[in-house]
Amino acid sequence: MSALVLDRSTARTLIAFGDETLELPGRDPTWCARLRDLLAGRRPDLLAVGLGPGSFAGVRSSIACLQGMGLALGLRPLGFPSAALCALASGLPEVTVVGDARRGTLWAVRFAVGPDAIVQQGDFHVLARERFTPAADMVSPDADRLAEFGLRPVTLTADLLPEALRRLAGALSEDPAPFYLHPAVGATPAE
Repeated sequence: MSALVLDRSTARTLIAFGDETLELPGRDPTWCARLRDLLAGRRPDLLAVGLGPGSFAGVRSSIACLQGMGLALGLRPLGFPSAALCALASGLPEVTVVGDARRGTLWAVRFAVGPDAIVQQGDFHVLARERFTPAADMVSPDADRLAEFGLRPVTLTADLLPEALRRLAGALSEDPAPFYLHPAVGATPAE
């Protein structure tokens, strides 16, 4: 099977197609063209996309990209929690992944990581920074922005994508939508 897996939830764009990988800065404007070049006319059998939490624009644009490809190819994209990549990268059998949810808050979610599965244990939690207590089994893709907590940083690489997809096979979302940690902020229209 030739799976195309894409995650743009962090400061890096991660792409895997079959056994080929590509890593770009998260805001690289050429990522779509580079994805096209990586495919080089070959057709994926499966499309999978990281749903965040993370970069609002990165997550939404990657979902939209694979939804468009899916329409053209007759494939339905599948989604996965991007935090599962952090759990896999941690090397720990049980781990809490913590990220910067902005607006003075953090998000956290726990995973069990085994040789055949990555299992999310419960929902994502959002909590105020001042109420957070770090622990030894916590890692973060945002460790630089959360330096005061001393969380272990994880570096996400594109070569994690195929393995994460394999271990998440039974838990992929068939209706990929971004993880929203906060309600939308907007002005009320004037009457």
